[in-house]
Amino acid sequence: MSYPAEMVTNPAQLKSALSELEQAVRVSLDIESDSFYHYDDRVCIVTISSPGKSFIIDTLALGEEARLLQSLVARKDRPLLMHSANNDVLALKKAYRFEFGLIQDTALACTLLNYAQTSLAHLAESFLGLRLPKDLQRHDWGQRPIEATHAEYLINDTRHLFEIHDRLTEELRHHGIYEEYELECQALIQGEPNKREFDPERFRRIKGHEELDASRRGALKALYAWRDSVARALNRAPFRVISDFALLDLARTPPSPSEDLAKRSGVGRWLVAEHDAAIRAAITRGLSEPAPPRAPFKPKEGDDTKRLDPRQRDLLGKLKGWREKEAQARGLGMQAILPTPVMHELLQQPPASIEDLARHPRVGKNRAARYGDALLKMLAPLVKRP
Repeated sequence: MSYPAEMVTNPAQLKSALSELEQAVRVSLDIESDSFYHYDDRVCIVTISSPGKSFIIDTLALGEEARLLQSLVARKDRPLLMHSANNDVLALKKAYRFEFGLIQDTALACTLLNYAQTSLAHLAESFLGLRLPKDLQRHDWGQRPIEATHAEYLINDTRHLFEIHDRLTEELRHHGIYEEYELECQALIQGEPNKREFDPERFRRIKGHEELDASRRGALKALYAWRDSVARALNRAPFRVISDFALLDLARTPPSPSEDLAKRSGVGRWLVAEHDAAIRAAITRGLSEPAPPRAPFKPKEGDDTKRLDPRQRDLLGKLKGWREKEAQARGLGMQAILPTPVMHELLQQPPASIEDLARHPRVGKNRAARYGDALLKMLAPLVKRP
C-alpha cells in the first residue's frame, strides 16, 4: 500500500491520530456499517484521511471511546469532506450523538450540478482516471480481522475526495452556485436520526404487491410483519430471513395444508423447520384481513407542519414548473434552483420581500437576488396584507 494508512484499535492510538488529523487543513471521512447483515446495524469502521495519510478506526474495538472523534467532526473552521454524507451523518449521530460543524459533500455537489451519475467510482474514473474496485461493497464489516485488501478498499473511499472536491468546486463557482452548495451542506447536518419503528404498511414497497387482490395483500402484510419479528429476534437483516420475492409468492399462491413449503423458491429448510406453523398462520390471518390498495394516511408523530390546502397545492405545481424551466435553462439540478422542502415552507410562510426571502436558511442572498422577483410574484396571493 503506497499511500500510508494506520489502524486504530485503542484509545491511545485514537488520541494520537486525532492530534495528527487536527493539524490538517481538511480531512475526509467515510463509515462502514453492517446493516446489510444485521437488523440492528452498527458503525463498524470510520475511515479518515488527510491529504497525506489515512486512519482506519475500528469503532467496534473502541466502543464508546469512539466518541473522541467528536472534536474532529465538530470543527466549523475546517471542512470535513464526505460523499453521500446523509446516511453516514445520521448513523454517527445515532451511535455517538455527534454534532457536526462543517461538511462538504461531493455527491451533493454532483446533484446540484445535474450529474447523471454521482457515485464515487464514477467520479474517480471521470476525474482521476482511476477504476476503484467494487468487490467489497457487500462485505460484512463487522468481521475481524481487517485485512490489507480491506484497508486498501476503505481508504479509496476517502483519500481521493480532496482532488474530486476541488474539481467540483471549480464547477460550482463557474455556475455561480457555491453559496447554494454551502447552504445545502449546512442543511444536511441538521438532520436527526429517526427512532426505528416497524411500519406494517411498508410491505407496499415490495414490487408486485399492487397486482394482488385485497385478501392476498392482507396475506402479504401479515407475512411482512411475521418476517420482521423473526429478523428482530435473530438480529438479522429481514431479507436474509426470507426475500421479498418469496413473501410475494406465498401471498399470491397460498400453500395447501399438505404442501411442503421448503419446495417453494426462496424458502429455506431451516425456516420451515422452525417457522412452518407461524408462516401458515400469518397467511391465514392475512387472508381474513384484506388490505386496501392504499395505506391510510397517518401523520408523523410530532410533525406539526400543516398539509397544503388546494390553493397552495396549485401554487406548488406552478413553482415546480418554474423551477424545471430554470434548471433546464441553466443546465443545473432542480435542487440547485430551489429545494423541494423550501417550496413547502415558502407556501406555508410566504415572504413579503426579497430581504425576507433571503433570510430563509436554505434560500440565501444568491437565490433571493436571482429568483426573488419571480418567487414573490408567484407567492403574492398567499401574503397577508395589513
